[in-house]
Amino acid sequence: MSYAKRIKVLKLRTGGTALISSFPSHGMVSIVGSVAGGARLAGSDMLAQMHAAMLLEGTKKRNKTAIQIALDSMGASLSFTVERDRLSFSAHVRDAYLKNLLMLITEVLREPSFPTRELAILKERTTAELSLEGQDTRAQAGINLSHLLYDPEHPNYQTSTEDSRTQLSKISRSDLVKFHARAIDGNSLVISATGSMNGLELLRVIESSFAKLPKADIKIPSFAPAERRTTQSIAVHIEDKASIDYMLGIATGITKDYVDYPALMLGLQILGNRSGFTGRLMKTVREVEGLTYGVYAYPAGFSSADGYICVWATFAPQLYERGRTAVMREVRLIVDNGATDIEVKKHRTMYEARSRVTLANSGDLARAAHDITIEGHTPSWLDDFPQRVLTVTARQVNAALKKYLISGDLSESAAGPIPKE
Repeated sequence: MSYAKRIKVLKLRTGGTALISSFPSHGMVSIVGSVAGGARLAGSDMLAQMHAAMLLEGTKKRNKTAIQIALDSMGASLSFTVERDRLSFSAHVRDAYLKNLLMLITEVLREPSFPTRELAILKERTTAELSLEGQDTRAQAGINLSHLLYDPEHPNYQTSTEDSRTQLSKISRSDLVKFHARAIDGNSLVISATGSMNGLELLRVIESSFAKLPKADIKIPSFAPAERRTTQSIAVHIEDKASIDYMLGIATGITKDYVDYPALMLGLQILGNRSGFTGRLMKTVREVEGLTYGVYAYPAGFSSADGYICVWATFAPQLYERGRTAVMREVRLIVDNGATDIEVKKHRTMYEARSRVTLANSGDLARAAHDITIEGHTPSWLDDFPQRVLTVTARQVNAALKKYLISGDLSESAAGPIPKE
């Protein structure tokens, strides 16, 4: 089955790109779209998040209640989220109401009102969420690991909870209005729609709906790829938690387009597959030694920049030191001794099969078509990349692991009731 053959890529006369995918969806259409912007343009993660969250709180024509009534009358869902370089939206609607929904999205993007009262409520709610984040052991371990691996200008650097609180406290309605005025660019629009609808008719609807989006020459700040750093560690003590979250990481300096990426990705899957108990880490550290609730290894941060290798585990406090030792032992074993031919054949087949399962509904296909376009790929990537993985050899996997998973340079971050000794 070819996914690329289902997807038509069309340049909009009004600016931007449309991806229209044929998919049997029982009269429903799934939509994923975005425009340039996001946290790096805002210069503040929290400003970008508040901006996205406030878009459905009201427009110049209707308040948030009227927006929700309109969505309910269409049987539609709509949400906005922020990414490092994009402002994204996701929606589902019956095809009979597709035009109405697209016009509503355009209205929200063109004429948000950013009501002061709703902003105050949102800030209170977000303050409470940040308090919870400050006590979230996994979140804190991840934030601190990003600080060990990246500079603040890099897309994979995560804002600390305390800095997020400071940013949030300073955001005003005026800030949102000013940011919005320079953040919406119709020329950067990428919209992906998947369903059993007429493609040419859908294209006309998209062009007419988004024709009035403002055109801007948005420049996303540049950044330098991360340089590999020597090992560092940080441990944050958080009281009254049942477990400790522990992470090992190292910046690779490469993107997913690099020739080594498929082999590295497959090697990490063999080490710590995130799906089930088929990775070495779960088989040994959990099933044999009983030291952890869960432990995985995976590539992270590759969607928008040069990414990093992450090994994550969670331990009961009394098993923390033994667990750390066991995880590092397994990392060294796979780097020093390599993955076997049998493991590579098994895991590359698993990856190819899983890649098909993840595109088994209209929403996932719409998301995938959108995301690969943002990353600079054509739809053929959805077919070609899994086939590339199927050709990866054990020699390539082991060479990639030796090159990038350097145990002596791994940094570690932990958060939770870490024993003080």
